[in-house]
Amino acid sequence: MLNVHEHDKQWLDNKLYGLPSPHRIAIMRQYRSKPNRREANLSVLHLTKRIAAVMGKDKHFYHVNIEQQDISAKAKQHARRCIQITAQAEGKELLTIYNTLLHYMACYSIKPPKLSETIINHLKLDTLDDVELAQVYGVLARAGDEIWWKRKLRKQRNLQIETISRELNLVSKQKGIYASNITVSNFQTQWQSNQQLLENTIATNEHGYSASLAELSKLNVSNPAIRKAELMVRIRGFEDYAKEMDYSALFLTITTPSKYHRCFARTGDENPNWNGATPLDAQDYLNRTFARIRAALAREQVTPFGFRVAEPHHDGTPHWHLLLFVPSEQQQTLVDTFTHYCLEEDGDEQGAKERRFKVEYIDPAIGSGTGYIMKYINKNIDGEGIEYDSYGKDATTSAIRIKVWASCWGIRQFQQIGGVGVTPWRELRRLDAIKDPSLDWIEAIRQAADSSNWTLYTQLMGGVFCKRVDQTIRPLYKTQTRAIQASTINSGATDTQSKPIAALIQQQSRNALKECGNSQKECGNHAENSDNLLQGDFRNMQEPSREFQDYDSEMQEIVSGTVAGAPELASGLDAGLTSELASGIDAEIAGNHSELAPENYQPLKTNRYGDAALTQLKGIVSFGVEIITRVHTWTLTTKSQVQKNAFCSHLEFCQ
Repeated sequence: MLNVHEHDKQWLDNKLYGLPSPHRIAIMRQYRSKPNRREANLSVLHLTKRIAAVMGKDKHFYHVNIEQQDISAKAKQHARRCIQITAQAEGKELLTIYNTLLHYMACYSIKPPKLSETIINHLKLDTLDDVELAQVYGVLARAGDEIWWKRKLRKQRNLQIETISRELNLVSKQKGIYASNITVSNFQTQWQSNQQLLENTIATNEHGYSASLAELSKLNVSNPAIRKAELMVRIRGFEDYAKEMDYSALFLTITTPSKYHRCFARTGDENPNWNGATPLDAQDYLNRTFARIRAALAREQVTPFGFRVAEPHHDGTPHWHLLLFVPSEQQQTLVDTFTHYCLEEDGDEQGAKERRFKVEYIDPAIGSGTGYIMKYINKNIDGEGIEYDSYGKDATTSAIRIKVWASCWGIRQFQQIGGVGVTPWRELRRLDAIKDPSLDWIEAIRQAADSSNWTLYTQLMGGVFCKRVDQTIRPLYKTQTRAIQASTINSGATDTQSKPIAALIQQQSRNALKECGNSQKECGNHAENSDNLLQGDFRNMQEPSREFQDYDSEMQEIVSGTVAGAPELASGLDAGLTSELASGIDAEIAGNHSELAPENYQPLKTNRYGDAALTQLKGIVSFGVEIITRVHTWTLTTKSQVQKNAFCSHLEFCQ
């Protein structure tokens, strides 16, 4: 075993700085396995370059400080830096500010909210109306919001750690099945923190009924037992519906080409065909392939329905199981179509025909489709009724790791294909019997839902192929009153109409600069870089991560409010740039529509960024008849404070 040369110790420490211990150990294991010092150092150099690519860094920037990273502190630094850029933008075009902030986010591999091509074109031409302007300012507001940055950075950190773990072959049956041990540990810690928050938060309605959020969360599909029961009811209902229609059932399995798989299941050795793909890349492949299959089937007028389960191989690469119901005479067409598209990419590689696509024709005399898929439902939720998974691991432990895998990569595990919506089903089950005889058709559907009869519910809702907009009952969403509503804004707003709104943020920026000493340079020691950003010149811009290592306290004063007058900027920009903007928009709307009963004017409530009206599920609607199922207003009480706000949107389970 090769020992580290004395002259290489400092170099190795620099190369591995910031990596979690399991990653450093894996790299050093490879280092010591090399025959000589030169090859060992080259292996570390090669690995750190690949890690830098995963982190979105330049190939010469190897430090990846992600172990025990203080996400909150980083988020605050990023938000303050973006506020500084905005504050120094007086006299600049909105397009320049927008592009500057987008470039800043790109430096850290953060994707900004996506704007439509229409808005981008109008932004370039300076022809934004008020609604489009709010969308653009929503991007700017997010850039200055540490909560938004915290959410993005936490997700990015989890993906980076897991991607590096796969890069080092630490996700396998032999080392860490489905997800790396460090990622599992991180998520379990986060879940424990979330659970403590739920237990320490009390919800109280207007009748004085109180319960902790932890207790209430056990009453809806957040509870794995309820989630699983509902899935099984829906699947069994589909199967009974298919029998009535004389449809055949097929159980299909599709997986990805070998280049998406990191290692071999039997030995754990690295797969030489692997191209660096992540589970997200593999999921994208499966989505693309299935979309093409459905399009081809639609051209042949083949209309299957059923359920899909996505689960990981031992190395985290996803594959799909599908239970589909189709007319017997169209069964072979469906199989041929799946076979064609599943083998279209690298279909000639060894083992592709045997492994890429599998089909099982379900014989009702032997077993049911529900029975086929039930094992995979249990395996991916709680492992109940299964002693070991397909790799010989404890099923309960595997279920936890699969949950971590799905949460980390953002992969949807279960999806209904075709059929009617489940939201009206859940809302109907909240209702008592409807006594009004004129609403007997709603009562019939309510009884079907209340008795867990998904087959009858599907029939009464319009059938399995009925479009959502044509279904008998649809969810009822209500907008909350407070801020801007697109329909109340003059759709023909000119640039002069937009300027009073745009000027609000510019005024905040001017105030910040004045309070900081009437000088951009006094707002922080990176003003020169900010000016380069605003001019579109990135040549002299330092590596952002390095800048933050020496971030000064003067910039912090801008947002924290320690400088006199700066709290206005902090409360405006740090809270989403919305409060003053919203009030300005409200005043303008009220003025423009004074003839429309201004005394009754109630503007809509927007999100914290002011670019979207908040909607809330309130009940159901059928042929113009609205029935409210969520009638209570809740207040939250914690050990430290009482929050008096409507909270129905998060308490789906409360009646």
